[in-house]
Parts: sequence; structure tokens; C-alpha cells
Amino acid sequence: MGNAVIRMAGLVVAAGLVLSGCTGSTPDADANASPTGQPPSASPSASPSPSGPAKPERPDAMKRKDAKGAAAAAEYFIELYPYVMATGDTEEFEAMSHRACGFCDELASQASAIQDAKETFIGGKTTVEITNEYQRDEVTGIYPFDSKITQEAQTITGADGRVVLDAKREVLDRRIEIGRRNGEWVMVTVAPIPENNQ
Repeated sequence: MGNAVIRMAGLVVAAGLVLSGCTGSTPDADANASPTGQPPSASPSASPSPSGPAKPERPDAMKRKDAKGAAAAAEYFIELYPYVMATGDTEEFEAMSHRACGFCDELASQASAIQDAKETFIGGKTTVEITNEYQRDEVTGIYPFDSKITQEAQTITGADGRVVLDAKREVLDRRIEIGRRNGEWVMVTVAPIPENNQ
């Protein structure tokens, strides 16, 4: 019973991208470089559910290596949210996650937990509007953006029909930081915008 209660609380805090106040730690290496050491082994990805949402298409702009490519990759990464949560297919999400992104790890864990518990995730369609672009950080290679993230209402229902999470539509401002690793875009941070920037 105790574990179930703790897990439910975790879902309420972390299952929603914009509900979580998500943040990642500062990377200890250039986002352009491969992280040192072996990355954590990813849990096997579940097969997408036939009744789940369609996986978003990767935008062609992601092939660019400039700020426009970074913005397109950031939007795509965040728009994967409902697909990942509903299907448990975290393969691409994890491939696009920098090891410093604590939110990324948490979301992948929550998606796996939903599948393991045979729960059903519905809703949560997420869209991103880039509201401010900053210069690329020359030291880390990271592109920072301010964004407005809109996430539609979402529910998680247990195998027994009990509602585990019932979250309303949210619109919040978030700072996104994205860089490159091995020639591909990776998410480094999704966090509240610092107060001195608002």
C-alpha cells in the first residue's frame, strides 16, 4: 500500500510535462561532445499500442544545424510526450535525451511505470510556441529558448478503472536548452524561466 501511494504521488508531480516544473541539471560537458562514461542503459521500449496516439513526424527542419534546427528539434521532442506516455515507446525520446536532463529520465521512468502497472494514459496533447531565442552558448554549444507550452487535459486510469491522475489543461512558460551530440539534437533542460528573464 505504501509503495502504491508513493507512486501515485510521483505521477501527479511528474507525469505532466508542464505540471512537473521540470528541470535538468547543468551538463558537465559540451553538449556537442559525447558524454563521458557509459550512458545509463535504457529500459526496453514497449511496443506502441494500436489504440494510442500517432507518433509525431520529425520535421525536416531538424536536419539543420542552426537555431532553426534546434527549435524544430525542441518542439518535436516535447510533442512526443503524449505518444511516449500512452504507448511506453521511449526509444527515440531517450535517444534525444542528454544525460544531464533529469526531466527526460523522469518522464521515461513514468512512461515505463504506466505500462508496467497496465494503466491507461489518455490526452495530454502538447504543443510548443518559441517566444524568445538566445545566442548559442559558445562554450557548451547549447541553444537556449523561451517557450510557451500548452498541454491539454490528461488522465491516467488504473487497470481496475480507478483514476490515478486527472489533470486539467495547462499553459506555462518554460526555458528549453538543446544541443548536439554525435551529430544529433539532444534535450538538455526544460525548466521554469528564471525570474530575472520574465
